[in-house]
Amino acid sequence: MKMNCITGLRGATICAAAMAGVMVAASAVPASADDVADFYKDKVLTIWSGLTPGGSYTAYAQVLKDHMGKYVPGNPTIIVGSRTGGSGRVLANWMYNVGPRDGSMFGLIHERMGLEPHVYPKGTKFDGREMTWIGSMAKQKSVCFTWKDSKVKTFEQAQKTETIVGASSTTSTGAVMPRMLNAMAGTRFRIISGYDPAEVFLAMERGELDGLCGYGWSSLKIARPDFIKDKKVNLLLQFSDRSHKELDGKVPVMMDYITNPRDRQMLKIVFGTQEMGRPFAGPPEMPKARVAALRKAFMQTLEDPEFLKDAEKRRLEIDPISGEEVEALVKELYDTPVELARLTAGYRKPAKVGESKRKITWKTVSVSLKEKKGRYVYFTVGGEEHRAKLHRKRTDVTIAGKKEKTAALKAGLQCDVTYPGHHGLAKAIDCR
Repeated sequence: MKMNCITGLRGATICAAAMAGVMVAASAVPASADDVADFYKDKVLTIWSGLTPGGSYTAYAQVLKDHMGKYVPGNPTIIVGSRTGGSGRVLANWMYNVGPRDGSMFGLIHERMGLEPHVYPKGTKFDGREMTWIGSMAKQKSVCFTWKDSKVKTFEQAQKTETIVGASSTTSTGAVMPRMLNAMAGTRFRIISGYDPAEVFLAMERGELDGLCGYGWSSLKIARPDFIKDKKVNLLLQFSDRSHKELDGKVPVMMDYITNPRDRQMLKIVFGTQEMGRPFAGPPEMPKARVAALRKAFMQTLEDPEFLKDAEKRRLEIDPISGEEVEALVKELYDTPVELARLTAGYRKPAKVGESKRKITWKTVSVSLKEKKGRYVYFTVGGEEHRAKLHRKRTDVTIAGKKEKTAALKAGLQCDVTYPGHHGLAKAIDCR
């Protein structure tokens, strides 16, 4: 009888053989609920967020954290951590290659991230088919909309009239989707990148932009519910092959305008990832019993009346799919021919015409910092509360003539803040 499977037992043959027999018998019995409970009892279970701490994705992780613990055997303490970058790529890479695989953590990544190694592998160091999918809290439907005062109020008008839309970067959904529409449906969107998401809303209100084309419907309900309630925006299109139940019969879907077979195939990839709009995943090789327990607890939580009431209060849309369903969907999408998947990724590159980077007009204000919270500093300008976003590399911070990190900023400091305006990214903060 081979003993290599037992470490540290190289003594008497009889004892080792007996122990091996016990181990073989034990391995045939599935881990019990008590074993899972023993693991999680008095432990901390971390839900990592790979997206912006104050954003709508992380809001889902926060509400899950508040309710899931009572359904996990052993009732662990649950916390939310932050590992941001690349819409969850940094977190996915870390979970796949570095993070613990014992079931003590899992994380929230962007809807398209699980398929990213197949579509656009640059910077990815994981395989979505090998990740442990816990489940998704909601499907995602992105929409295209213009401000109420824009001349463009329908999708058909966007096919005839130039429509200026803002985006955070050339690879963001707000740039990719109008780029696809221009190529596939003959629209005339002009894309200007370089806006923080919150700045796009302000630019629309100022008349600087017509709208935003590629923003989650559920995210819009969280970020700017007044846009919907007070009819401040014109909803032009849903980026989907079938309508969201709240928009059915009111807002057309993109697939209805696309006739080219190859284009329709590419859109099936894009829309397929939307089915897992708020996906939670863990690293490969997590213990099966703990995976089963987490998946069950996840789905039980999403049916809990207290959870649903809390989610509604936070304006979070809940439309879950199980971990098993997400796993099957990811594998199905990976079966898409690589050539077609890479063609889809080609729409992340800027077009030669009809796109430009935002020209930023910087201004400097002398203020007293009222608060530093997360990635923002808050201060008052002309009687109005403003905030400026901080970036560890792109925001230069000096305090008393000494270069500092953004973490050194705090309330009460007298500073000169150079930024483009409310919600904008601070270029420099010089404090006395």
